[in-house]
Amino acid sequence: PILVSQQNDNQKLTGPYIGQKPPGRTPEIFAPGIVTKEGIQSKLQITPDGSEIIFQSMNLNPGHENTPSDRHINFVSIKMVNGIWGTPAVLSFSRDFINDEPSLSPDGKKLFFVSNRPKEGKPDAEKMPDIWMVNRKGEKWSEPKNIGTPVNTDGVEVQPFYSIDDKLYFGRMDGIYYSKFEAGKYHDPVKLDENIFKVRVSGLCISPDNKILIVHSNNLGGFGSWDLFVSFKNTAGEWTELINMGNAINTENSETSATFSPDGKYLFFTRGGDIYWVSAKVIENMRSEK
Repeated sequence: PILVSQQNDNQKLTGPYIGQKPPGRTPEIFAPGIVTKEGIQSKLQITPDGSEIIFQSMNLNPGHENTPSDRHINFVSIKMVNGIWGTPAVLSFSRDFINDEPSLSPDGKKLFFVSNRPKEGKPDAEKMPDIWMVNRKGEKWSEPKNIGTPVNTDGVEVQPFYSIDDKLYFGRMDGIYYSKFEAGKYHDPVKLDENIFKVRVSGLCISPDNKILIVHSNNLGGFGSWDLFVSFKNTAGEWTELINMGNAINTENSETSATFSPDGKYLFFTRGGDIYWVSAKVIENMRSEK
């Protein structure tokens, strides 16, 4: 992981993306020493106006194994105020219990995540993780709320993603589902095509124009460990077969946790514990291969 620091008291960072120079078609580490640093960073989200970046940061207890009890996972926010980027700050609701896989809604007003925190009226943490949500209230977030049935069950629900057409995608043990949010409620979940979205396909995200879908998988063949795969929406509105994103993105390291910038111009993902970004133009060639 990157340890170099870019920010000090005499260096105020301004401009989009924490003042970082945008990448081309070769992935580059994002904001070394600010976002990408010691520990493991993933699931980077950006508000629609570009003034706040939220990501997940995980550190392990020194000398311990990578087990849930040894992990410290928080959601970190960096805000731009009066044109200047501030210092990273942990979102307070993510300090307690296990919190994982943050996902910002396209309007920036809801943040979905996975947690084992106790359900309302219960004293103990849950054995199985559920999907929770906080609402933006001015400059702060509301108290976390379990989104309930029919999305959450007594089983495992993980890796939420909220699309521009008000569908909440999430994973269960047997595949990926979505639940349409309409008239103030979530409707019965629909399972995605099992022939395409097989088990061990994880971390779904969809481009802002709702035409490109990316997941990571370690059982579809590839360059080693987890690779990123892409699918395109065809004229019938269906997702096409997954394509390995190739050596433009994937390496012998693990590539996971992809997200798009709000304008769809950049793709962020985690490689070996560090957050990278790359021009989304790398995906154009993959579409032409279909």
